[in-house]
Amino acid sequence: MQGLVGRFARTVTAVRRGRLVRWYSGGGDDGVEDVQARELIDRQLKLAPAGGHQVLIVQPYIKWGPKKDRSTKPDVKLDESRSLVRTLDEWSVTDTLLVGLTSYRKHTFFGPGNVDAIALRVARDRRITAVFVSVNVLKPIQHQHLEHRFGVPVYDRYLMVVQIFRRHAVTREAKLQVALAELPYIWSRIRGTQDGYTERLGTEAGQIALSGKLMYDDKKDLLKAYEKKLKKLVDKLRSHRQHLRYNRSNKDLPVVAIVGYTNAGKTSLVRALTGDAGLVPKDCLFATLDVTVHGGVLPCNMTVLYIDTIGFISDIPTRLIEPFVATLEDAMFADVIVHVRDMSHPDVVAQKAHVEETLKTLSINPDLLNNVIDVGNKVDRLENIENDGSSVLISCTTGKGLDELKKKIERQIIKTTGRRIIKIRVRTGRDEYEWLRTHTAIVNIDTDGDYSVMEVIVTQSDLDVFKSLFIRKNINN
Repeated sequence: MQGLVGRFARTVTAVRRGRLVRWYSGGGDDGVEDVQARELIDRQLKLAPAGGHQVLIVQPYIKWGPKKDRSTKPDVKLDESRSLVRTLDEWSVTDTLLVGLTSYRKHTFFGPGNVDAIALRVARDRRITAVFVSVNVLKPIQHQHLEHRFGVPVYDRYLMVVQIFRRHAVTREAKLQVALAELPYIWSRIRGTQDGYTERLGTEAGQIALSGKLMYDDKKDLLKAYEKKLKKLVDKLRSHRQHLRYNRSNKDLPVVAIVGYTNAGKTSLVRALTGDAGLVPKDCLFATLDVTVHGGVLPCNMTVLYIDTIGFISDIPTRLIEPFVATLEDAMFADVIVHVRDMSHPDVVAQKAHVEETLKTLSINPDLLNNVIDVGNKVDRLENIENDGSSVLISCTTGKGLDELKKKIERQIIKTTGRRIIKIRVRTGRDEYEWLRTHTAIVNIDTDGDYSVMEVIVTQSDLDVFKSLFIRKNINN
């Protein structure tokens, strides 16, 4: 015990000296209340030890009835659950279990027979250090019951995705949004304490630190103040992104938002379209948490901005994604949306439906939503594939279909932004010639003596400026 108290004392000393890693703020000036709030949240989130966990995945599913998920199969959901665990470098899958149910029990989730069977499997396999029950979110009372019976930490999809978000959040923006995404879960656990739910502290040191000191009202006040601070910072983030969008619109650069299910190949597509070798796609879920912007050039020589967005995933609470709306708004204000799908995935139809439903919740302009460019990626992994003409089939690996996709994006941008393709005969090398080279996208130039016939893509506003500067000026002279 003395050694435990000594470690705790050293931890407190480190906090007092300002050496505590302030995960969400990037090392900003946090008060004691912020430190306490983070400690409380970290315990509730069951952050894994340095060596990660060896996990038993339990994939429940409804066998029949109105609540049965008919859009996918249990083994496909189990594969996605495996991918979630393997996304965390130090974690590994020790064993898996499919459990068919007629309903989810209110207080215990599983029936007593299934709980006993899972508990026995955990007890017999000493390698198992955690159980992942792959459902949206467990109720506090269900969570408490299962952890008590299994004797190891229990994770639901919410907790698992939060672990991944924390690992993949690099910028301060992403960390802020992850921190805000954690709070609804914490609130449900804290309110559970008031209802007689015994709080599950992650370490003995944590129990010593908070025993008798943070009752429900204290925790509630602590979280309220912390949540208020986070929302204020995220509002600043939203204002900052609005400013960036305003600057982009002033430069009149078309914006193409790349969206899709997580790991469908969004970053790979942006790299293929822009030729940006600095982009390094990762074969894992939620590799991208920050919305990033990359410049590219279409066949008509028009410069566009491609926006790489966070991926979507099914069976997690919408409130886990809500804080990321500040960055997903970039898709809402794009000129064109490109929806990327992994055609090699067995659940591609269900994934498409999930992304489309999520987009509908973002208040996107109906015209923009009705003209989404559907892209089927990873076709190099398939031997035979039929195309009904509604999708552009591509492979970011081999380059197949990319030229066709660029032309389709080009046509859609010209249509949605009101641009025009026109030919203008001007004197080669003179002011009007140089102005067109600077302010328009040059499709083609044919030289005819001292004159050039320039085929350009131009916005109406730039065309009006050109007329004012050169055509009307010449007439007046």
